[in-house]
Amino acid sequence: MLVGNLRNLYAQAMKFTAVSLASFAREWGYLASFCECQYKLGGNVLKKVSMQDIATELGISKMTVSKCFKNSEDISEETKQIILRKADEMGYEYKRRIKYRVAVLFSEVYFEPNEKFYNGLYRRLQELEWENNMKFSLFYVSREDERCNMVNAGVEEYDGIMLLGQFSKKYVLFLMGTGRSVLCLDFRYRGVETDSVVSDSFQASYNLTSHLIEMGHRRIAFVGNLNYTNSVNDRYLGYYKALLEEGIDLEAQYRIDDRREQGILERFLLPEDMPSAFVCNNDHTAYILIKQLKSVGFQVPREVSVVGFDDVLYSEISDPPITTVHVHRRFMAEQAILLMKRRFQQPDARPRTITIDCSIQYRESVAGISRGA
Repeated sequence: MLVGNLRNLYAQAMKFTAVSLASFAREWGYLASFCECQYKLGGNVLKKVSMQDIATELGISKMTVSKCFKNSEDISEETKQIILRKADEMGYEYKRRIKYRVAVLFSEVYFEPNEKFYNGLYRRLQELEWENNMKFSLFYVSREDERCNMVNAGVEEYDGIMLLGQFSKKYVLFLMGTGRSVLCLDFRYRGVETDSVVSDSFQASYNLTSHLIEMGHRRIAFVGNLNYTNSVNDRYLGYYKALLEEGIDLEAQYRIDDRREQGILERFLLPEDMPSAFVCNNDHTAYILIKQLKSVGFQVPREVSVVGFDDVLYSEISDPPITTVHVHRRFMAEQAILLMKRRFQQPDARPRTITIDCSIQYRESVAGISRGA
């Protein structure tokens, strides 16, 4: 089962260069699986990993590893997490602790070597495995498999399915028809009776745009493709509501696409009448936009302000650091796990949608209009 999962991930990752493959492996925690050849992907042999193997890899005693799997208070939480991550990389499962096994499906649509939001969310799930007696395994779903209602080999052996990022309504309904518990993480569909956990993108974008208006901005553009995901639509609608309340006209030239089917663009088509501020649907887009603006002579934020969304690494490494919306990914992961456990224990319970509030992380990419923006 795990071998099949690795085969699937390996085959899809081979579409990328060696550099991007290594980046993907680091980001998603499969570096050991790909690079240390713990698994013989071409055959049917799975090397059994022992506690001693884990101890040797980490340079610690087997007793310390054993205490970790017994959840002993003799070792720190930090050490436990290091051991558990290494055990997961090597394919070790302490079966007496695993009560529920969940297949986490991730779409090719969002597959980028430097994707930060969803890999961060998946890491939060992994961090919470131990205390919840759960095991999460990541499966990559191609566009073609989603279109044809195909499910990865091995998924049928799991207790439930968690969809990490938006899939088509058709595919969600297909998975629900398999009889397994299904949870939608970071999206939901009206009329689809399944559990879901989403962030309040609409209110967060409204608050973020209102912040720009309070700083004196009235010519404000939105950067993001409509109908790319429900979350992007919500962020656009929150932006639009803030403009409406202030009597600011919505101009077509101030709605800018940031991607094509192949992924995010490296440069964006900027309007001739330059706005004083941009609301970007994610931090990666904001990061690229700031670099583009600076390359053509604009000073950020003195002349143009830029805000992002998600509060991932791009918002911190940008020059200047980006004012953004912080999405509480750990809390999202906690709520997703609670809903999944509830579904396992009460299969006939009514579906729930949990909406997570977001907060603004103020940094240095916004200036008041009086400063020449």
